[in-house]
This record gives sequence, C-alpha cells and structure tokens, in this order.
Amino acid sequence: MMKNFLFYAFFLSVGVYAQQTNEHLRKMDSLLNNNQKDTVSIAVLLYNNVVLQDFAGPMEVFSKAKNLTQGLYRIFTVGLTPGEVYTENKLIKIRPDYSLDDFPHADYVMLPGANISEINRLTKDQQLMDFLKTWNSKENTKTISICTAAYLLAHTGVLNGRRATTHYFVADDFSARYPKVHLVKDVRYVDEVKYLTTSGITSGIDAALYLVGKHSGESIRSMISRALQYNFHEKERWPQAPQGMKYDSRQ
Repeated sequence: MMKNFLFYAFFLSVGVYAQQTNEHLRKMDSLLNNNQKDTVSIAVLLYNNVVLQDFAGPMEVFSKAKNLTQGLYRIFTVGLTPGEVYTENKLIKIRPDYSLDDFPHADYVMLPGANISEINRLTKDQQLMDFLKTWNSKENTKTISICTAAYLLAHTGVLNGRRATTHYFVADDFSARYPKVHLVKDVRYVDEVKYLTTSGITSGIDAALYLVGKHSGESIRSMISRALQYNFHEKERWPQAPQGMKYDSRQ
C-alpha cells in the first residue's frame, strides 16, 4: 500500500511539474516581441590587453537574450589576427572564433576598451583603422564602442559631427583630441543610430540591454536585467576624480 502511494505521489508531482513548465513556456512565448523575426549578429573584437568586463558584461546580456528568444541572437569573437589574445594583466587567454579577414556577416561590431596606452597603440594599427573605415562606410553596419574604444572610432573620423561618450576619467582629453565630436557627459550610453558609444566599463551592460530592448522588447530586457540583478539606466551623474586628477595625453 505504501509503495503504491509513493508511486502515485511521484507521478502526480511529475505531472504538476510538467504542467508548471508548460505554463512557464507559454508565458515566455507571450513576452517575446512578435516583431523580431531575424537573428541579431554581434561580432566582438578582441585584442591583447582588452578589459575583461568591457566585453564579458555585454556578452552575458546577449547570451541570455539568445536563450530567451530561442536563438535570435548570435554572438562571436573576432581577433585582429588568427591566434590567442589575452585580457588586461594577462588574466585570461582567449582564442577568438574568427579574425578580421574571415568573420561572417554581423549586424554589429562591438569594440571593447583598454587602458589608454593600448588604445593609443591601436590608433596606429593600420589594419584596424582600415577595417573600421571600411566597415563603417557600409550602409547597414553598426558599431558599438565600450569605454575608451570611443577613441578608436573618433580616430577614423566617423564620429565627427555626432554625439558620443567615453570613460569619465578621459572625457576631457577625448574632447580635446577630437573637438569635432560632441562629447556627452553624465550618461551611460549615447545612441547615434549607426554608432552606439558608452561611458565607463560596466556601461557596456546598459548598452547591451538597450539593444535587446530595441530588438526584442522591454519585457525581455527587463527579464535579463532582473536575472543579472542589474539596474538598467541611461543617465547617471559621473563620479569626480580625486583631487582634481585627470588624464591629458598632451602632457
């Protein structure tokens, strides 16, 4: 008798779980933006000394969006050349999926930032500068810069006459070096349609959530924000550097 009761209780609990799971899936389907039909492809450019959080945060957002939309996001990594790259302080080695010469179709190219010494070196990398100019000359391409990577875009001239932002600590220097770019302060990101620039490091998460909201709807964006226990926001008063410190590349 006891065995029969236990078997009955087990199968009943399985049935209830399956019913709850099906209900959960129906609710998930109802949250999807019916307007999203196409897969959003994001190529993440990686190079030596890249800041880990600059790309890890946004990639986590897009990864969760891929799960919630049943595969409507494709994220892959691209190196300047074939072979491994390492993040800042050589914390992690990564072998990108592709190089600049062979990566597949992408709707967005995301440029993570690095320390200013590395960024200055990259502005002299002719292969990268040529790639960015060619990429941005195409009609339907879009570029996301995280943190100091705004320097890379500005250096090619594509931000001239446009609004943009970057890390608060280098913002005045950025404005002095690229006076034709309209620097925006006290924000997490700036959307200029073809170019999406962000301020410091974790603001890449805000930019990624913003894009998910555009493509998949606010419900999906909110679910990801809750899952990450992260408060999505566009505007934020920037911190002040201690004792008047600031970066000036002209010194």
